[in-house]
Amino acid sequence: MDTGFFLILVMATGAIALGSLLYAYRRSRDTFHPMIYLGLMLFFLYSYMPFELLISDGEALKTYLSVPQLDYIQTLNLLGVSSLCLGVLVGSRNHRWNPFQHLAWNFSPRTQKRLARAAIVLGILGLLGFAAGIVNTGGLVAAYGRAYGGGYSRSGYVREAILLTLPALLWFMASHLQRPLSKLDWGVVVIFAAPLLMHGLLGARRGPTAMVVVALLVGWYLIRGKRPGLSRMLVGSCILGFLMLFLVSNRGNIYLGSDIFSSQSQRAPTQYIGAYSGNEFIYGGGTILNADALNRYFWGRRYFTVFFIRPIPRALWPNKYEDASRILGIPNLEKNLGTGGEQLLETLGWQGAVGAAPGIIADMWLEFWWYFLLVLFGLGWMYGVAWRKAVTVGGLWIPVYTLMMALSVYLIMQTLEAMAFRFLFMSGASWLVWRYGIAGDRPPLPSPAASPTRRLQPRP
Repeated sequence: MDTGFFLILVMATGAIALGSLLYAYRRSRDTFHPMIYLGLMLFFLYSYMPFELLISDGEALKTYLSVPQLDYIQTLNLLGVSSLCLGVLVGSRNHRWNPFQHLAWNFSPRTQKRLARAAIVLGILGLLGFAAGIVNTGGLVAAYGRAYGGGYSRSGYVREAILLTLPALLWFMASHLQRPLSKLDWGVVVIFAAPLLMHGLLGARRGPTAMVVVALLVGWYLIRGKRPGLSRMLVGSCILGFLMLFLVSNRGNIYLGSDIFSSQSQRAPTQYIGAYSGNEFIYGGGTILNADALNRYFWGRRYFTVFFIRPIPRALWPNKYEDASRILGIPNLEKNLGTGGEQLLETLGWQGAVGAAPGIIADMWLEFWWYFLLVLFGLGWMYGVAWRKAVTVGGLWIPVYTLMMALSVYLIMQTLEAMAFRFLFMSGASWLVWRYGIAGDRPPLPSPAASPTRRLQPRP
């Protein structure tokens, strides 16, 4: 059958993503506006990837999804991308970034010391959690001397403690708002960044690598009130995206002692964008079709499990996921986050790869059916509001928005669940640091005279 309509939908989706990106930049003059990086990821997942699949592997693509199914899935993708972009633009309003805004954010010397002290404590907790996982596995070589390696602990709180290093390094940098970082301070930042960098690069994991790189670079720019140019931002994003593709394409060959740098061992990053059941576009399409075929949508029950049952330690409730699955009538979230996986074999004739993620649009469709458009609008709106607060109010909003930015790769490429539990964990720790830092002191607020970004300024 003719794929012409599908191709038109793919191009329209890309036009919406990139058009929203350019419109947001023209309006805000801020390369850290959420529409910049969200637009790039939406373009990659919902326009470039299906286009590349159709052009280079079209017949294999049709073995998973028929042409009518492709038309239907891409129509939902187009609507979902439009709704999310609209939410970002509405939430960010007409604010324009002011390069002098950060001058209005003043921490007292006492607050600076307390923020730095709390950040160091938080970072040490993260380092201890990382070290505990390595020791339990038998050492660094045992942990990362195999493909997709890493430390392990039976306690989920100990396993996830490594995430505390991210708000730690952000608050440590923020505590130096009025003075430059010394060599010793940079040493502390590097030490806090090391666990996630090691876990990301030696374990070939995209999420941790993207998180720590974004947090380091963006956090520094945000705190200093500076921005890279648009071309530099786009080039940097492409380099980071290429690194992500390299890691996932060569995941089986990256470990301590491997010969990954020899040309014989490397796989081209573009090989990741092939027609197979773990491809995000294909698996996401299968997730949508499977939900429709079974007429089964979860209406927030998976997310109830994530927010209220997942935090309960297994020591208190060993079978919490199995019980939640039985009581709430949802799949076990430990298998592909409950998005389908092997169930696709019954409805589509093929099963999703273990660990495959469907992307944000299929994830929201599975949860909320046609109301997914409202939820995606709400998610975009929250990103727009968080950006607006970070560039006008500062304070706690800077690490909160930086965390949202660092975790956006989980949100777009995987699921809301993959982003939400990490964000709640790290933003909760950030809030504790903030409350400790400003205890007994007035929080820094921008003076009205230094807040011209509250309305769109005339273009120069």
